[in-house]
Amino acid sequence: MAGSSSLASPRSLQLPLLLLFLLVAAAIGSYDPKAFCSKTTDVASCLRVFPTLPDIVTKAQDNKELYKRLVRYCSFKTYEARSLAESMIATTTAANPANIATFFEQWKGDEAITTKTPPGKCLLSCNKTIGEVDAILTCGHTYMEDRPPIIHQNLTVLFHGGHPPSLCKSGCLDGSSSEGEALLATKFNYIWSLLDLMEAVLPEYLSETGTATTTVPSPDVAAAAAPAP
Repeated sequence: MAGSSSLASPRSLQLPLLLLFLLVAAAIGSYDPKAFCSKTTDVASCLRVFPTLPDIVTKAQDNKELYKRLVRYCSFKTYEARSLAESMIATTTAANPANIATFFEQWKGDEAITTKTPPGKCLLSCNKTIGEVDAILTCGHTYMEDRPPIIHQNLTVLFHGGHPPSLCKSGCLDGSSSEGEALLATKFNYIWSLLDLMEAVLPEYLSETGTATTTVPSPDVAAAAAPAP
């Protein structure tokens, strides 16, 4: 009987290896972060915002990557908006003649500075609300690994707790606010959509990581949602 071997030839192994490669590639390519938009409270806004997200977010390959990249991006956009709000408030507050005389002597007599109006309701509301969103994301500066369940609980209350939207979210883009306030409100609405998407991603992330959810929402949550007086 001719000598036979139980070892497979290199050629016979090529097809199974190719099939395995294709299956792995298909599994990787099948992850679609955009699909989470269907689980948000405002699907249309999420679908508008999603194409503007950086590739590092939209090309995440799993829920863990997506959450971590999304929270970093949202924190950056929140810092950006908060910096703008604070600079706008500093400028308008400094315009008070008493403050000019006390702290900004070099501006005395500068009509363009001293005739500026005090901060409007929209500016104050946006500054306050953006600060509260920042507090929700930082969770009192707890360790990063401890934040996801706290953020999840707070976002659940924020989006599903029945709170009315803040003035910055609902009333500053109606043409009654200044150009600067409208810009700030636009930035906040963008951040709101990011938070909405994050709230949709977090249950999957927590489930996969085996992380228990907290039941103690931050007091900042209701404040972030409540309209300004």
